[in-house]
Amino acid sequence: GDEDGALCQNKRPFVLLSLTGDMFLNGQAQSVMGLFVAICQGIIDEEIIDCVFDESYPSLVPAPMMPRTGLYASEAQYMAWEGRLQTVLNARRGNCVYEHGWCDEATNNAVEQWRAFIDRELAKAWCRGGILAQEDGRLKAEKVWVEDYLKPWGKRANEQLRDYRRWKRAQKLASETPGLSLVDELLPPLNSVDSCIPELFARVLKCLQDADSSGKWPATTPKRQLVMVSTKEDGVAVSESLSSAHMKAKSNNVVSASAYSFAEGQGGASGSFSVGAFPPSYEQPKANEIFPDLMKAAFELEMALRPDREPSSTIAVNRNAQFRPHTDSGAGAGQSTSLIVGLGYYVGGELMVEGEKKDIRYKAIEFNGWKQRHWTLPFIGERFSLVWFTPKGCEGIHGIDL
Repeated sequence: GDEDGALCQNKRPFVLLSLTGDMFLNGQAQSVMGLFVAICQGIIDEEIIDCVFDESYPSLVPAPMMPRTGLYASEAQYMAWEGRLQTVLNARRGNCVYEHGWCDEATNNAVEQWRAFIDRELAKAWCRGGILAQEDGRLKAEKVWVEDYLKPWGKRANEQLRDYRRWKRAQKLASETPGLSLVDELLPPLNSVDSCIPELFARVLKCLQDADSSGKWPATTPKRQLVMVSTKEDGVAVSESLSSAHMKAKSNNVVSASAYSFAEGQGGASGSFSVGAFPPSYEQPKANEIFPDLMKAAFELEMALRPDREPSSTIAVNRNAQFRPHTDSGAGAGQSTSLIVGLGYYVGGELMVEGEKKDIRYKAIEFNGWKQRHWTLPFIGERFSLVWFTPKGCEGIHGIDL
């Protein structure tokens, strides 16, 4: 056909990249290959590999994803079953320990022909979008991916890499200098921000500070503590990786973290709880009765901030909490977005949403917490945040009516 003719006429070479592993997560192969291509093309320095895989780094740096065109599972190996059955279960030549199975010449020839056919079809799929003769046969689809996706990713990633290098330098300096903390080195002084409280937020902030000083701030559940970066009250950071914390949390279904046992951002103890409504199958938030004024003021604040938004059923109330990269559990009901705002006298503490920095101090923003990965940057000072949302099972419930 026309595609075969264009391909034969062009006679352009293709590179076949192969990735081998025990198992792959959804999108993992595309991300690995995308990062490889970005480094090879000089779009990002190879140090990005350290940045992406450094579990002690509190930020997430997403890798670029290759297009799905050309992605296929080439083969699977069944070594354990081969040993049990004494049979070769994936076609291969030579070094066949067992006599039976797919090690004969005819089978291997058929497999090689099939792979060659797949490679030709994939080459045609790349060419189907067109070939740029004026650019030495460059594929249009490849150009679109590089120019419209990979290079913009590279611009953001280089900024994130600079932040990572700065974080590594600050981490080293803090470890070598007695009395110097990592955030002290990373952030400007607290007095560099305006201490004035916008009138719209004054009532809610007062309720939050009263709840803090009351000594009744609820304990943080193990599930929520899992995605929080924590520093013990003696000032020693809990530096375990997210994977280590997850393994520990899997065996902890009962013990909650005391709201007064961690200190973040030099603003006092950290902690997180909810007010409003939970789905009927769950126990309703006890904080509704403990802090009724806070609940009322917070739901009224949502209406003042977004009068056109359907009132939410639930609010996550966070105090001095620095969250690791995560997506929210469950799913939204009727709302595809959460609404968040930060309150208090603090510096830093921006919200990161899929690698984009959002200043939320007295500035409410909406984002999809169920689908978009988000986390908190380090901060100094007293930092509260409110997150309004409606989980699945709370359809038609408005917290303002409770």
